[in-house]
Amino acid sequence: MDIQNHYYGHSAVFALYCGAKRLRHVSGLIQHGWTVSSPVTAQFGDFADWGPKRRRLSWTSTSRGWSPEDPGNFFPDGTPMLDAVGAPYLYLLDAARRTGAVPQRGEKTLVLPLHGTALLKVDGDHAAYARLVREREGAATVCLHIDDLHNDEIMSAWSGAGHEIVSAGDRRDPRFIGRILWMMSAAPRVVSNRLSTAIMYAAASGAEVEVYGPDFKLGHNAAADPGRVMRDFWPEFYEPSTPQSVFREIAEAELGRGDMRSPEELRRLLGWDSTTLVPFLEYWASGPLTKAQTVLGLKKVPEGAHATEAGLSPWHWLRHPLKHLPSPLPKLPPMAAVEPVAPQPAMA
Repeated sequence: MDIQNHYYGHSAVFALYCGAKRLRHVSGLIQHGWTVSSPVTAQFGDFADWGPKRRRLSWTSTSRGWSPEDPGNFFPDGTPMLDAVGAPYLYLLDAARRTGAVPQRGEKTLVLPLHGTALLKVDGDHAAYARLVREREGAATVCLHIDDLHNDEIMSAWSGAGHEIVSAGDRRDPRFIGRILWMMSAAPRVVSNRLSTAIMYAAASGAEVEVYGPDFKLGHNAAADPGRVMRDFWPEFYEPSTPQSVFREIAEAELGRGDMRSPEELRRLLGWDSTTLVPFLEYWASGPLTKAQTVLGLKKVPEGAHATEAGLSPWHWLRHPLKHLPSPLPKLPPMAAVEPVAPQPAMA
């Protein structure tokens, strides 16, 4: 139905779990990141008026940041919008562990600084954070977002402090999530200056986690920065005495461990138990048109949707059109961890 279903390798993990030989289009939307508000507004807002036949697949049915009972999570006829299925990362983690396809724990801390995107810029002092990490962790492995690899200032900040830089790759690469799994499995300790999807993955993977460092600002609309409410909803991550077992319990709940489905149930919810002709047409035609209408202000979105992008002109989207347009579905990768590769200097 939309390109976001195939971000980070999520649809690929589901396809492999369901026993599919190739990737298929989804009759609905898959949550593609941990959110502090309902995915209906955080990720699915462009398609708010698309009816119940297009399912909204959330990771969890229970979250501190939002409730499935909130009025905004229902269609006008009272039908619930969300079907919880568990995070794709948990399916990959379980499968890789069963087959022994994960690395052994190493010695270097993994760092994931808060990152921006082509649309959302981050305002923060990477050099100061890199020095702080060096003081506290020693020489660490730093996973940078692919857009940050093209920022000389950010690259120099981390490499100049003696850290090794790696990346999980482009978000459309189906091996992205396998690289994340490798890093979360190989690192004994994972830190970030923002509570995030990565911290939840790390805690669920059994790594020690900690949130510390300078408070980077995300996006054009500072008042909508989700970092403002994280300390209120998840205070445990900001208290140094919290046991690591508590972090893991929270992460399992936020990633939807209790909501994971059987292959048969997941196939039905994805629309893979029948033809995917309609999702194919939506992916290539009506989906991009709908998103273009929201960018140009021709279509209303739910209150709170795209809040961090408030005030941006359509030019910000048009500057990077290929980042938002559909592309052919990739081949399925192995259901395993994938070792990340350090970027070459020419990529910076």
